[in-house]
Amino acid sequence: MQTRQRTGAKQPGPETRRRDAEASENDGEEEEEDEEDADGYSDDNESENDGENYKKTNVYQPPRDNGSDVLQSSLLLSKDPPTVVQKQPVFNQKTTFRKSNEAESQVQPNTLKKHSQPAAKKPVGQSSAGWFRMCILVLAVASVTVVWHVWKNQSSKTLPREEIKVVQAFETQMKKLRNVYPNQDPRLWERIQMFLVKRLNTTHPHSQPAILLLTAAQEAEKSLKCLSNQIAEAYSSSLSAATIKIDGAGKATLDSDVVKLEVDNKLSSGFKEGKKAAVVHRFESLPAGSTLIFYKYCDHENAAFKDVTLLLTVLLDEKSLRKNLRLLDVEEKVRDFLWAKFTNSDTPSSYNHMDTDKLSGLWSRISHLVLPVWPENALPKEGCLQMD
Repeated sequence: MQTRQRTGAKQPGPETRRRDAEASENDGEEEEEDEEDADGYSDDNESENDGENYKKTNVYQPPRDNGSDVLQSSLLLSKDPPTVVQKQPVFNQKTTFRKSNEAESQVQPNTLKKHSQPAAKKPVGQSSAGWFRMCILVLAVASVTVVWHVWKNQSSKTLPREEIKVVQAFETQMKKLRNVYPNQDPRLWERIQMFLVKRLNTTHPHSQPAILLLTAAQEAEKSLKCLSNQIAEAYSSSLSAATIKIDGAGKATLDSDVVKLEVDNKLSSGFKEGKKAAVVHRFESLPAGSTLIFYKYCDHENAAFKDVTLLLTVLLDEKSLRKNLRLLDVEEKVRDFLWAKFTNSDTPSSYNHMDTDKLSGLWSRISHLVLPVWPENALPKEGCLQMD
């Protein structure tokens, strides 16, 4: 009876046996994986095993007919299955920070070496270059100081006290004139004093004479005559010499050849006698042809006398001049006035008249310094209007 029951029981078919075998194999693999997860992670392939464990624990598995109890029991037998999912991100973060720290520890020393080497060498180069420049600067300053002292000693030897007294005497006279003529432009005194003091320095020989041209309008005629006379006398007296004076207005009606000869004789004889300055009043009133004689005395390179000063005056036709005129404007006014006065379209090539080419050459020689003179309320009572 028992034998029949056993034999009569339904035996499992091939499909059922195959499923049971696959379930047992899967249970064995999961038990091994759970044991590895419980023990930790492998050092050799830690990132790959962690990823596989994370996938396997989260993969949905359908229930099986047979072996489901075994699968549940294997999951229960594992020590701490949920910790695999919870610790996975922690292990990834730690390993990431550990690797990044190791990489930084390897990179930072190299980077520090690269930056520290130039930083250690740069101050040395800069300090040496700085010391070198400092030495050059000190040597340059010392050289300039030595040269200056040598030049000063030589200058003091070549400039005698008498010449220093001459310059001081002239400057004193100019200060007095500045008080007598208070209406004059400060630029007039500055330019004239600078111009003539340079002439008083005889350390180096002069290559050309000094030419000064003063101009004024009709209202300042007397101031122009007095001031030009006194400036020339201040210059000559500082050199213990006399002044040559020529009145152009008194020769306006004479023949130009005669005037030319008279002017030439007076200038030549006076400079030969030792006179150092000459004043030619009313230059515009001289006959046009006679003014060509000033080529001889005012030339830049071939002047007959090079260590002398000539002061010319030009009285304009205008009644007054504006004080806000620039010096360049004043110079242009004088030039245009002389052009209209000396040129004659009727006989342009005549010897007794001035043509444009001759006047251009003359103007370039007499226009070294052109300055305006303004009217004064009171003139000195020392006979400054008298002529010799």
